[in-house]
Amino acid sequence: MGPETLILGWGNPGRGDDGLGPEFVGVIEALGLAGVVVDSDYQLQVEDAAEVARYERVLFVDADRGGIEPFW
Repeated sequence: MGPETLILGWGNPGRGDDGLGPEFVGVIEALGLAGVVVDSDYQLQVEDAAEVARYERVLFVDADRGGIEPFW
């Protein structure tokens, strides 16, 4: 059986606060969690739907203006 969880983050690290998704994905990837696959990009694409469908669970990570403080 393959990985069960996909963590998909998106955003533009060059825009500072918009880079939360890729930064979060990098932190999770460094943990080396079994059964977890991570991926990131600048924005969601229609092609991501096929990838998302392969997993039992998917966590979408993006920046939010409502946050109380910076992620990093």
